[in-house]
Amino acid sequence: MVCNLNVYVPSSSHLPSTTNGLFLQGHKPWLDTGDLRKKGSEVFLEGITKLVRDALASDESYADSTITTEDVLNAIDCGQSQGGSNGCHWVLDPIDGTRGFVRGEQYAVGLALLVEGKVVVGVMACPNLPLSSAVVERDDKSCQDNVGCLFFATTGSGAYVQPLNGNSPPHEVRVSSNENLEEAKFLESYHMPIPLHSSIAKKLGITALPVRIDSQAKYAAVSRGDAEMYLRFTLVGYREWIWDHAAGSIITTEAGGVVCDAEGTPLDFSKGKRLDHNRGIIVTTKKLKPLILKAVRESIEEEKHLRV
Repeated sequence: MVCNLNVYVPSSSHLPSTTNGLFLQGHKPWLDTGDLRKKGSEVFLEGITKLVRDALASDESYADSTITTEDVLNAIDCGQSQGGSNGCHWVLDPIDGTRGFVRGEQYAVGLALLVEGKVVVGVMACPNLPLSSAVVERDDKSCQDNVGCLFFATTGSGAYVQPLNGNSPPHEVRVSSNENLEEAKFLESYHMPIPLHSSIAKKLGITALPVRIDSQAKYAAVSRGDAEMYLRFTLVGYREWIWDHAAGSIITTEAGGVVCDAEGTPLDFSKGKRLDHNRGIIVTTKKLKPLILKAVRESIEEEKHLRV
């Protein structure tokens, strides 16, 4: 069975007609069907197949399609691409922000296309992200009731968002134009507090507490101007998975933002499953980037001295 993945983007004339494979996020190095083929998994597999059938039935192009469990297994087995700098590879994270998904809060479905190691297409669905702004008060019921965003971008064509229900057409998004750091908002992941983040924010004069959001929805929020900065500093030496950043990075950069590591170097998606980058990930606006990099360098140096 040949599976064609059709994604609406503003301009797709430059997209390749063939790809080297689909690269799926998973707890294993790549997703395979070993567990699904084991005895005792029949009910679970049939449930997955039914979901696929129902999804295809909602699209007139596939209304007459008859998908079997074997078709589903074969399609999943296509998701063993290793990525890299050659050819074209789809990168899919079906549930980015698992903890947020379980809590009923923020999560995302991220899809990106790599061509010769460069991200050229990004699509991201954020089912629980407010249509107005990701940075809202928890008791703001109007924002909580109006949720569900679909972001997408292609190289050189800008970034766009529309309601996930499709009730209105897409419109272009741009990063914040705010240059007053005292009024800036910054995002980080839901986890234990990162002292380095607090140090950077203090040096920048940011007075607001960080807004904590799971998943690549943080990229979407920066691309739309909801916040001016997203910081992600993890353990020294940790290399990020590409599926956690591919879709979000192109959406942010096409919205006029920048995505880089602590040295100011753009993220490199050409090295396989993991990013090849120096410590940290910074997502912000072009105007604020120099100021943030300076604060990052100073904070990292102070951190080193504290360890001695």
